[in-house]
Amino acid sequence: MPELPEVETIRKQLNKETTGLKIVDIWTDVPKMVRPSLPEVLKRVKGQEITGVERRGKLLIIRLAGKENLVLHLRLSGQLFIHGATSHKDPFLHVLVKLSDGLDIHFNDARKFGYLQLVETDEDLAKIVAGYGPEPLDDLTAEQFGEVLKKSRRRIKDLLLDQKKISGIGNIYANEALWVAKIHPQAIAAEISPQKARDLFNAVIKVLKDGVRLGGATIADEKYRDLYGGRGRYDSVARVYQKKGQSCPRCGSKIEYLRVGQRGTFICPKEQVI
Repeated sequence: MPELPEVETIRKQLNKETTGLKIVDIWTDVPKMVRPSLPEVLKRVKGQEITGVERRGKLLIIRLAGKENLVLHLRLSGQLFIHGATSHKDPFLHVLVKLSDGLDIHFNDARKFGYLQLVETDEDLAKIVAGYGPEPLDDLTAEQFGEVLKKSRRRIKDLLLDQKKISGIGNIYANEALWVAKIHPQAIAAEISPQKARDLFNAVIKVLKDGVRLGGATIADEKYRDLYGGRGRYDSVARVYQKKGQSCPRCGSKIEYLRVGQRGTFICPKEQVI
């Protein structure tokens, strides 16, 4: 699933390519992926100019010259690409946004869980954003992070992945941050010491910034590609994710694999203990 660094990479590229262009048409062969409906969305946004692209957590927010916005969520398997109007169509292309200047946004999604949603007012957008927790690279402080941990009896990795508590962190960067902070993913959040909580907060910031700097993560079987089809380069600095059986970069122990909350998890058994 694209996480904060991947979505931020796409946001910057999309903002560069589409700001100032107008929406000419929208097509879909999966009606549920355009909300509330394709006819309603087209009625409200056709001919409108894109004024910018923003992000909140894993949400992309396409700002329009009118009062409406378009919110796009890639969910588990969504991909966004920018193409010329005559480009070959991928078999997983399910939403296409035609723009002025002969450009198309291709929204591919093998699982069809992603969506493009019309949000009619800034007040409605604020309600959607309010459903997400504070973001590590924006409005989450170390003190707030410590309070979130102190109030929870959940396993720390489960808590990190809960978008209502902290937005933007997904499986890859949770694995990496927990390794950096030397915390076992099954440790109970409330039992983590204040110093360790601060270490983890700093680790989260570090791995997310690394991810943004390197254009996201395309590791092993990850399907992420940026707007131009390029691979993310976070694999060049990944410490544990998808490294089962390889040596821990710090101590040399063999990286182990386990499941936490139905998600693949990688740890150093010597340094990450409960």
